[in-house]
Amino acid sequence: MKAILDDSGFITSFALEGEITDGIELPDPEDIDHFIEHWQSYKAQDGKALFDEEQDTAHQEESEKETLRQRRQTECFTFVNRGQLWYATLSIKQLAELTAWYTAWLKVTETKTIPEKPEWLE
Repeated sequence: MKAILDDSGFITSFALEGEITDGIELPDPEDIDHFIEHWQSYKAQDGKALFDEEQDTAHQEESEKETLRQRRQTECFTFVNRGQLWYATLSIKQLAELTAWYTAWLKVTETKTIPEKPEWLE
């Protein structure tokens, strides 16, 4: 296997077959299926590609946050990024609910809890 590494020694790109320019040669990992699923969490160490649990946890958390950001973009910002005319039609109660819902969405990558959409937005 050929791999390209970042400054910390983690694999940023690899080829099990074929060539990678500027890559280093490493033996194939013992569990190739695990490697393919978690390759971003493998680090070149002592001439081998070794799995790093801490890196994997960080990668999974970042992946979850990115998924939440995408959901926020499609589920929340389509309502919140409307014009003043739309906001002028809301009651004070609706505006308060919308503000609370929006604030919860802004914190979603910290709380990891999807806020419940106000019924009137359905």
